[in-house]
This record gives sequence, structure tokens and C-alpha cells, in this order.
Amino acid sequence: MKIDVTNLQDVIRIKLPAVRRAARAALEDMLGCYSIVFVDDEQMREVNRKYLHRDNTTDVIAFPFQDAPLTTDDCAGEIIVSAELAAAEAKSRDIDVDAELALYVIHGSLHLAGFDDSTPAQAAEMHRREKDILTELGYDAERLWKPLKPGRSQVRS
Repeated sequence: MKIDVTNLQDVIRIKLPAVRRAARAALEDMLGCYSIVFVDDEQMREVNRKYLHRDNTTDVIAFPFQDAPLTTDDCAGEIIVSAELAAAEAKSRDIDVDAELALYVIHGSLHLAGFDDSTPAQAAEMHRREKDILTELGYDAERLWKPLKPGRSQVRS
């Protein structure tokens, strides 16, 4: 599995090894190439508007590229992450921004791995997996999952 990372924002420093480790943990043994792009809130708002027809920023959006079986070289999907929202969320809740970014990367990666969170049961299963991966990577998953202020990050919705 290949993971390409592009940083289009200058709000925070992205630690590439941690990002790749989080994505690999969520994608497990999947084949293909995956792209992770870090953006600021305005860039995220543009992506959200253009592709999902929602005029707001959000934390993470995942775009699977193929449903067919993949080979090692196929580009399988892209994850867009708002580093700016992660920084604001981490600051407002007094948590490490790298942990918040890991959560977003894991969430997007799980979507590419076939997880869905559109029903309460699916969301519960996906969130359990996110917590397991965060714990495996050494993050304090319970602290990351403190209740959020209304209207905040959608990863925990």
C-alpha cells in the first residue's frame, strides 16, 4: 500500500510518519495507493461545496475512486483533512492536535475501507473501530471522544 500526503495548508505542521501510520492501521491489508491532502477551512469548504453541495467546512471527506478489486498500483481513494479545524478543535478541547489529526485520518481511511456511518448502528461500529485503532497507536481514545460543542466536528456525529 502506498500513501501519498500533500500539505496545502500552513496552519500546523504535519508529521508525515504519524499520518501514514494512522492511515495504514485503518486500511490494514488493502491494496492500492491512497492520497491524503491537508487543507485549511476555506479550501475544505470549497471541496465540500463542489463535490458534496454543502456550503460549509467539515473535518474530513473521503473519496473512494474504485469499487473494483485493486492491484498494488491502482489509486484507491483520497482523504481531504481540514488541518485548521483539527487545530481549532484540539485547542478548544485541550487535546493534542496530532491526535485530532489521527482521528480524522482514521475516520476517512475507514470510509475508504468500506465503513459507513449513516445509521446509528453503523456509526457505533465505525466509532468502535476508530477508538481501537487510536488506542493501538498509543493515543488516549477516550479523551479524544469527549463530548463536543454543538455544531463542531462531524467525525463524532
